[in-house]
Amino acid sequence: MLVVVRTVTTLGRLRDVLSLTAGDRRIQTFFTCDVRSRSLLAAGVDEALAGLGAPVLPWRDAVSMRFDLALAASENDRLVDLDAPVLLVPHGAGHQKFYPGTAVVSGLNPERLVMGGRVVPAAIGLPHAAHLERLARVCAPAASRGVVVGDPALARMRGSRFRDGQLRAAFGARDKRLVVLASTFGPDSALGRLPDLPERLVGGLPVDEYQVVVVLHPGVWAAHGPWQVRSWLQQAAAYGVQVITPYEGWQAALLAASVVISDHGSLALYAAALDKPVVLAGRGSAVTVPGSAAALLAETAPVWDVDQRPRDQIDAAIDQYGAGVHGQVMDLLAEPDAHGEDCARRLRRLVYGLLRLKEPADPAMFGPVVAPAVSEPAIPATVVGAAIQRDGVRIERYADLGHGEPRGGLEYRHLVADLRTASLAQLCSASVVVVDDHAVWSTKGWPVRAAEEVARWPQASVLATVVDETSCAVWAGGRVTVLHADEPVDPIVLASLAYVRLTMLGRLPGEDRVHLGRRIIGVVAVAR
Repeated sequence: MLVVVRTVTTLGRLRDVLSLTAGDRRIQTFFTCDVRSRSLLAAGVDEALAGLGAPVLPWRDAVSMRFDLALAASENDRLVDLDAPVLLVPHGAGHQKFYPGTAVVSGLNPERLVMGGRVVPAAIGLPHAAHLERLARVCAPAASRGVVVGDPALARMRGSRFRDGQLRAAFGARDKRLVVLASTFGPDSALGRLPDLPERLVGGLPVDEYQVVVVLHPGVWAAHGPWQVRSWLQQAAAYGVQVITPYEGWQAALLAASVVISDHGSLALYAAALDKPVVLAGRGSAVTVPGSAAALLAETAPVWDVDQRPRDQIDAAIDQYGAGVHGQVMDLLAEPDAHGEDCARRLRRLVYGLLRLKEPADPAMFGPVVAPAVSEPAIPATVVGAAIQRDGVRIERYADLGHGEPRGGLEYRHLVADLRTASLAQLCSASVVVVDDHAVWSTKGWPVRAAEEVARWPQASVLATVVDETSCAVWAGGRVTVLHADEPVDPIVLASLAYVRLTMLGRLPGEDRVHLGRRIIGVVAVAR
């Protein structure tokens, strides 16, 4: 079997199909890329294939050999040159767009589907009967090759919905609302229209209640280069935004999402099909096909308002959302398939039929969605506010990016700066300085070192260090106190609790409570 890879996007789609033949020792799979008509967005393909350890054939060798089946997710390669029956599948959420500047539906170019008087694909896998009707309209000769199988990417996600709690935890959002910002490429994309949105989100949302994940179309990485993309998002990533690589993770992010902010790309449609709240960065695009699921979503979903507070819009999108709101979009996107089993069964039957092989006896199913490896950076500085309540202290923390600050009614405002990552200006303005001395915090010399460190920073009155996942040691007023939370929490929150209590009472209560969003966490303070 030969896999024709045009871009990283097509590789991702084809890997979902390939999961249905994994483990079958009768099948040897090779990969190739049509270098003669290489896409402008093909950057990263070689690295992605190398990362898979995939056996890659040069295009000149691939076209000189006979294969039992060729898989492709773009009609723009010279598939007609292959000596193999070709199975063509969409590289996104069906056929929702025109090629820019044309009236040709992406994925259904009749000049590529029919060449030299013959239909090139042996079969065209389609997600929905509506797409078969569209194929018949734009390229009638190829309609007989259309087979409605469903959407493999969506089916895989639907079959992994039971893992959403695990995925949320993997993204660091077990007790948070997870905000996914998804952007395709070009001036009409989410980041094309709102380039500072990642920073506005992370700066305008309390860090203990929200987690932001950015998913960029592989074309963004290909067009600009990984270094440039990471450079643009460096500040947002430093303050806790998780940026998903172009190879893995977007499916996990959608499954874990509490809300998805997107543009006209496929991820908005997949989010809607997963029954997630969707907020659009603008009303559609000139390339959207009228009457498509993308066009319907553009007409019905709320639009991001740059003049409103991010938190208000996100909370409204989540709290006011009703299950099934995107029902019409779901109906147009892919055939009903609650757990992804029907798509896997239909698609595997098609693949093995083209291969002229008997299907394996085990049930057809896509592999589970797994979480990508993500890391949680040491946030350089947070702006913190507090409200005194009868049973404790409510605390809100915001990344110190200038886009957010404690809500009205919160007092005891102060800056917490991490010595490892904060700027000099932040450290000079910080009331609480965090140091990485967890290995020596309990030694007799720590108070002396703490006093010396605090003396370096004119505004600091509290020095803090993490002891473990539930504890923080603080130095204030010439003594060391360890605060223990009764459940896992970012221990630096306890340093802000200490600052507030010392400011208002001049001492730390032996027992206390901190309110973080919907969580109420018990705290015990032990003097050393």
